[in-house]
Amino acid sequence: MSALPLRRVEPLAHAQAQAIQRWRRAGRDTGLGQVTGHDGYLRFCAQGDGGHWQGLVAAHDWLYRALPQLQSWLKVETSLMNIVELFRALPRPLPLEVDELQYRALSDIECVAPARLPTCELPWLETPRGRLWLLQLPPTAVASEGLGVDSWLDDLPLRLELMLGISHLSRASRMRLEEGDVVRIVQRSQRCCLADYSLGTFTFTQEGLHMQPSVTDANADNPPETDATIDLGALPVRLEFLLPSHETDLATLSRIIDGQLIPLTEDAARHIEVRANGKPVARGELVQLDGQLGVELLQVYRASADE
Repeated sequence: MSALPLRRVEPLAHAQAQAIQRWRRAGRDTGLGQVTGHDGYLRFCAQGDGGHWQGLVAAHDWLYRALPQLQSWLKVETSLMNIVELFRALPRPLPLEVDELQYRALSDIECVAPARLPTCELPWLETPRGRLWLLQLPPTAVASEGLGVDSWLDDLPLRLELMLGISHLSRASRMRLEEGDVVRIVQRSQRCCLADYSLGTFTFTQEGLHMQPSVTDANADNPPETDATIDLGALPVRLEFLLPSHETDLATLSRIIDGQLIPLTEDAARHIEVRANGKPVARGELVQLDGQLGVELLQVYRASADE
């Protein structure tokens, strides 16, 4: 672990802050606070396609928002047990417009007395049926959208490899290699590869290389398919994290391996450059997250602010 005095990032607090930022960007009324109130609450577990999450809503607030006319009809306040039964009976008791909180069913519905409410701060989200408190967030989904034509990373450097073929040499043959020897290409492939994907084969022409897509279906009745149609967003990207660079000279450089101390500025941990395939894409702060080093992004170099 680094000896730098790094700021510690708690995974739960970080996940809550990120969720609130996502919901605010989507125009939702949300925040972080402590559950308060003199009324009972409904606690439940939601099963969604993206994973399970747990929530909390004020029982009577939910009831009167779900049935606005009910409060004027009743002379006696509805009991918490009756509200629980009604909450269970409705197919969609809590309409939500946030994609990551969409659910198929609610289970483990129970009453929670004010004395049993959590004392820690929780993320909340305003809904048509009252304020929803998140006791447990759904798992963070990995972005699956492909890169658009005008993506801010459309000029990200990629390594295109042109494989002519392979040969196998014994150790004795390798030891006898000398300048002027000719090594035959025994197994020709002439494939064009991008990262771990094969884009197709190529042939030599007078103008250069002629590309041909990879045929993935051996059935001649079907048109050729090419791995080049893959989602470019699925291509692996090498991320590098660099401390601020230093100017030095050869004399100083020669002493580094002998224990030379390279001084760092006090704010060096807040100026970590993040490169993707060699291209600077962000600046961040070096932090400790869950016992490991991480970089919290402070600035992302997008082409425009509205991307």
